[in-house]
Amino acid sequence: MIYNAGEHCTLANIWDVLWAGLPLDLSVSAFLTLPVWIATAFSLRYTDMRLRTILSAYLILAVLFVVLVTAGDIVMYHHWKFKLDASIFNYMSSPGSAGASAPAVYIVTCLSSAFIAIVGCIVIAIRMTPKRIMEDGEGINRTNFLATGALLVFTIFGITGRRITEASVFEFKPIVLNHAAVNTSAHMLHSFWIYLQKPDKQVRNMRDAECDELMNGLYPEQMDDITDTLLATTRPNVLTIQLESFGASFVETLGGAKGVTPELCRWMEQGVNFTNAWASSFRTDRGTVSTLSGCLSYPTYSLMMEDDCLGHFPSLASTLSGLGYKTDYLYGGNSENMNKRKYLLASGFQKVWDINDIDVPEAERDAWGANDSISFQRLYNILTTRTDSAWYFGYQSISSHEPWAVPYHKLDNEVYNAFAYTDHFLGAFLDSLSKTPVWDNLVVIIFADHGSMYQLDYQHPMFFRMPLLMVGGAVKEPKTLDMFICQSDIVGTLLAQMQINNKDYPWSRNVLSKNYQYPFVYATYPAGMLFADGTGVTMMDLQSGCVVYSEGEGEDMRVSRTKAILQRSYDGLKALNIEH
Repeated sequence: MIYNAGEHCTLANIWDVLWAGLPLDLSVSAFLTLPVWIATAFSLRYTDMRLRTILSAYLILAVLFVVLVTAGDIVMYHHWKFKLDASIFNYMSSPGSAGASAPAVYIVTCLSSAFIAIVGCIVIAIRMTPKRIMEDGEGINRTNFLATGALLVFTIFGITGRRITEASVFEFKPIVLNHAAVNTSAHMLHSFWIYLQKPDKQVRNMRDAECDELMNGLYPEQMDDITDTLLATTRPNVLTIQLESFGASFVETLGGAKGVTPELCRWMEQGVNFTNAWASSFRTDRGTVSTLSGCLSYPTYSLMMEDDCLGHFPSLASTLSGLGYKTDYLYGGNSENMNKRKYLLASGFQKVWDINDIDVPEAERDAWGANDSISFQRLYNILTTRTDSAWYFGYQSISSHEPWAVPYHKLDNEVYNAFAYTDHFLGAFLDSLSKTPVWDNLVVIIFADHGSMYQLDYQHPMFFRMPLLMVGGAVKEPKTLDMFICQSDIVGTLLAQMQINNKDYPWSRNVLSKNYQYPFVYATYPAGMLFADGTGVTMMDLQSGCVVYSEGEGEDMRVSRTKAILQRSYDGLKALNIEH
């Protein structure tokens, strides 16, 4: 509460959170104490048993687990805004990506506190444990001892005899108070249990027949027709520009902050502007795969991090390279981060450029790599000097991200200033490129990988709103389109415009198809899912099953459809060779 609740950290709220979370806290405490009781019971029977020696290893592991999970939750919640869960295992191969957003002082403070707590608790726990319990039980009353064991079991399951769950704790608004009330150890254990199951067993919410009925019409099979022609040619060169954290909350044209992104807003008047576009997920690795491969996102999986599944799903790069396109990707940071390079190469990019291929002055580096001014210039140089007749190039910016340190000082607000910096060089890049012959046969698709947590959280639909813009000489005419479109729909929509069959992308809809009769968007994050359609928006917490945000009529149907899509998407993971 002190670290992360902000204005909601009042004495009244602290009391309410502690009281609401107490049953789950007691249940977890009893669960962790039960092995101690069982070992003690054996020592009453076998009086020579070295109780302290046997229990020391368990006590050390239990303390390490509780303290590290709690400290990790405190550190990462500030940046991720969801409780620490088993999704952290997705980032073990690149631990820097999990905590790169957190200031060093913040991390050191939390780890130091955790170390003190670990040492203190371990010493106390071990010293309180007797070396042996003699035959007479050293005063232990066996009736009381059995009653204690019964009390532990009773506390674990509660007065109703059913296990206490997170749903019983979710009773607050805003969501941060629910997250504070939920026991972190219980949350991690539950999510880890889910994580260990096979994908198709993790989210079985309904019978297959009911699921099929709810899925009917959501993702039609035949969607390669077009009802509106956006491009002047069917074989343009393609450039995708993925803007880091560039949610709609920073774009005035989309209802965001004023004066932050004037260049993007100016270009929205010159191209095809999708005003109702939504991100599929919360993080770059998820958003990249969703956009470039036309896949749904998953609460408990990062497909980019799953080595065994790479190459088992389609991608825009592989489709276009099969048609003779040269494919390249430029990222201003380290492409090894979050397994990005492996994914890009497996998905059909023939060459991946990153910070190791860019000459970057020290003043133009930040915590993530080369500032956008440098990478945009490098992108311009590559595109204007290449001689390939057909090509697809992917690019991702990095500067509009914590710690917000950019060599630019237009706005006083450091967050807005970082986005204004990226916007400035995006505009300069487009202005320069539009004056070259490259522009004539080019379609540039500009989108965000996900939104920003600045003044938002995952329980606010605006976090998932994003810009989506098509510009370039190959674009037929400026146009504004307001239908629902998700990140995962970009590939299907583009391929249809290029008259390329998109049957390999079952989750990527062509939003300009006559079969797109039920417009909606679906998004996930580790804590839950979002479903929005013409009737409203509903967001669900994954582990508790509770609705945490809802507006508009038809909530029950949106919840049912959310569960159906989640279940079918996990069923689809079988084909991707994901086993755990």
